[in-house]
Amino acid sequence: MKKTFKKAVVIASIFFVQHLHAATITWDSVDYTSDLNSVFTLDIIGTDFLTNVDGGGVNISFDSNVLNVLSVSVDENLWDFGSGGINTGTIDNNVGTVNSIYVNAWSTVSGNFSVASVMFEAVGAGTTDLTLSEFAFNPWASGGSLIDHNYVAGSVSVSAVPVPAAVWLFGSGLIALSGFARKKS
Repeated sequence: MKKTFKKAVVIASIFFVQHLHAATITWDSVDYTSDLNSVFTLDIIGTDFLTNVDGGGVNISFDSNVLNVLSVSVDENLWDFGSGGINTGTIDNNVGTVNSIYVNAWSTVSGNFSVASVMFEAVGAGTTDLTLSEFAFNPWASGGSLIDHNYVAGSVSVSAVPVPAAVWLFGSGLIALSGFARKKS
């Protein structure tokens, strides 16, 4: 009985430990802060991939009232399958999605790597989640087998640029001009 229990504990811990070290697709900055009308780039990265990655794909969703996507780029030196094996996705800023970003490689890609760089523009104040999901037609795989992985979403907080500083500067300029007008008369 004790041996059976010990075996069960060992087997359960093996499965548990595998999920602790599962490969992850996430953002290089999970919680990002930006000012209104700013343009910035965040990278989609893969971490802790223990086997060679043949390729994979992601979709992005976001609040289009807060962000717009300007462009998506992929490192073609890393993902060297050629133009047919790389897609920077379809951007839809009306809905708040980028669908079918995918990459493939002949070379050895493992460990930690960049999937794609996404250029955003902050178009409204607020906070939006940056949700990543599997692109079903190109799942993360190695040697024809699916790779167990997790997606970790990010978020972006956009704050309105403070206007009061400009108002104070304008006000001090008016006071100075009125001082010059009095001095002249």
